[in-house]
Amino acid sequence: MYRAVALTAALALAGCATTSEMPLAPNAVRLDTHASGALFTGAAGAITMKKAAEATLSRGYTHFRFDQASTASGSRFVGMSSNTFGSANATVMGNTAYGTYSGTTISTPMYAPTADIGVTVIMFHADEAGAQGAFDASEVLNKGGRV
Repeated sequence: MYRAVALTAALALAGCATTSEMPLAPNAVRLDTHASGALFTGAAGAITMKKAAEATLSRGYTHFRFDQASTASGSRFVGMSSNTFGSANATVMGNTAYGTYSGTTISTPMYAPTADIGVTVIMFHADEAGAQGAFDASEVLNKGGRV
């Protein structure tokens, strides 16, 4: 029982999230976020939003929109859970013990979920027409990337 709980906790924590940023123009960047593990895949969208807001503000802009967005989900192999069942018999004759063992091992592969998000971030100043209806970078950061 405890082993199953420990394995479940390890799988939930066995992950991370990384975002790569590639500048495309003074007001545009490409962000690609890869997340794995149960705790991180659910946060991939918020992580991407936060990175977009940070990129916008660091370049002197106030608002941003997404273009060419793509998402994907899947899983990756993280290990095996194995259980061995068996029986042993021993016979003692004098100072010598003779024994036999018969066992079976059952192994189950374990997978962690993955999520990938790719977006082009187009940035605007507050007084530009493109800022109308776009995400406010300061608001996004204040909400921790949750919109």
